[in-house]
Amino acid sequence: MQPSSADPVVQIKGLSIAYGTNQASVRGVDLVVRPGEIVGLIGESGSGKSSVAMACLGLLDQSAVVKAERFSVCGTDIVAAGPKDLVALRGNHAAMVFQDAMGALDPCMRVGAQVAEVVRRHRGIGKSESKAAVLELLERVGIPNPELRAKQYPHQLSGGLRQRAAVALALAGDPVLLLADEPTTALDVTVQAGILELFRSVRDEFGVAILLISHDIGVIAQTADRVAVMLNGEIVEQGSVTDVLLEPRTEYTQALLRAVPTIEKVQYTTGEAASRGTTADSGRIIFSAKNIRRTYRSGKGVVHALKDITLDVHAGEVLGIVGESGSGKSTLAKLLIQLEKPSAGYLSFEGAEYASMSRREMGKFRRAVQMVFQHPAGSLNPRLKVKDSVREPLQAGGGGSSDSERVKTVLEEVGLPQDSGDRLPYQFSGGQKQRIAIARAIAGAPEVVLLDEPTSALDVTVQAQVLELLARIQRDRGLTYVLISHNLAVVRAICDRVVVMRSGEIVELGTAEEVFDSPSHEYTKALIAAIPSTDPRHRTLASVADFAPPAPETSGAVAGL
Repeated sequence: MQPSSADPVVQIKGLSIAYGTNQASVRGVDLVVRPGEIVGLIGESGSGKSSVAMACLGLLDQSAVVKAERFSVCGTDIVAAGPKDLVALRGNHAAMVFQDAMGALDPCMRVGAQVAEVVRRHRGIGKSESKAAVLELLERVGIPNPELRAKQYPHQLSGGLRQRAAVALALAGDPVLLLADEPTTALDVTVQAGILELFRSVRDEFGVAILLISHDIGVIAQTADRVAVMLNGEIVEQGSVTDVLLEPRTEYTQALLRAVPTIEKVQYTTGEAASRGTTADSGRIIFSAKNIRRTYRSGKGVVHALKDITLDVHAGEVLGIVGESGSGKSTLAKLLIQLEKPSAGYLSFEGAEYASMSRREMGKFRRAVQMVFQHPAGSLNPRLKVKDSVREPLQAGGGGSSDSERVKTVLEEVGLPQDSGDRLPYQFSGGQKQRIAIARAIAGAPEVVLLDEPTSALDVTVQAQVLELLARIQRDRGLTYVLISHNLAVVRAICDRVVVMRSGEIVELGTAEEVFDSPSHEYTKALIAAIPSTDPRHRTLASVADFAPPAPETSGAVAGL
């Protein structure tokens, strides 16, 4: 039964969720979502917010025991609902937008066909009518050229377009409730701004209510009408977004707000900046790139990923590289660490040109340069104990009998428990896994560490801890960092100099103060303007057209476009 327009679409009172015989992971949750409003649910990993959202659609594991005084979603009693009731609820009345759009979309089906399947199933219309409905949906969620995009597969869309396609898929059944679980976590700042604007327009145009789950307080501040804060399975504070974020009552909410990095101030002072009040040791250059180009063949054409990049990285500095997906920042990092070779130009490490390095020089390079990847779980061998993973770089560098002591020392340095070395990666939280990855990178005493989005998947408080750890290690060891990130506030918090990239080119380069306080390029200004403010009184309606990066420059026809 669909609720009347006056009834709340979600009514939860006294909700508890337990798995097996374990203590309840969600306890005493009271939550109401009314028609046409956006309610934010924030908290750290493990707080229970995703469990609440999954329970609303009956998607929890079979071992989950759900109890509540009242648990109504779009008129359906979730506790008493059988399989048929839940099938009728999903899509028709309530739908989910997942964090990983690529994982939510079928990689073997064209985007239009996936949306059409849902339209026909839930609206009961024929094939010819569904085609028009699909194109209308894609257009309404802001996908340009919907006729072309409907014929493409998910991998042919950018991250932002895939997320828009996932929203179209969720709206295809004309639901009255959308549950959005971390829908902007992996997106660039300007793409994120567009998705937030999309959620507001979906609420206004389609009249749907939205339960928005996020650990990003800026996302909630820019989007939600009301907000609930979860900690250890309980809602510790809720109210209007203005009351909760501007006048928080609980210490936990206050701590969350304090942990949010901002572009207004430097939060973690690195060693070089602290000792000299400047940015880098201009007398010693670690990396030198001159007129670097990188091209890739795609079908019958060529994609120009990097175009005439000239850049020096100085000893002891923290250099930030920012830009949207496709800007070339990750390609540049791969060239610096010699995972790929440039198509043209000059690259050197401490004066030794990459193209003419001897085996001895290459061995020195591999020991001196390490990398911390975005997803630590993917960079750690799941079958190796932590101590063995951390020891590997030492063995590769010709380590000796003292390796075990060095492993213990470095694990202690990154703030992990004493028994960490004897455990497997899956036994650690996301923040702890990133600490292991950092320990692995610094175990061999490198000179340079490349950090590829090291905090993008972390909660705000864990992110603050990892940034503080990185800054401390850099100060203590005198390391050089190259930090790649789409989070400008993170870059501002830790970097001495900043490179802004767009479509394979450097459009701005300067100290962090120059770039963030007095940006000279319009694109840099657009990136800064797109950062979601944690003050709900300062909401920006980002124009996607203003922020959209140009398509990568190509020569010839490129397959799939």
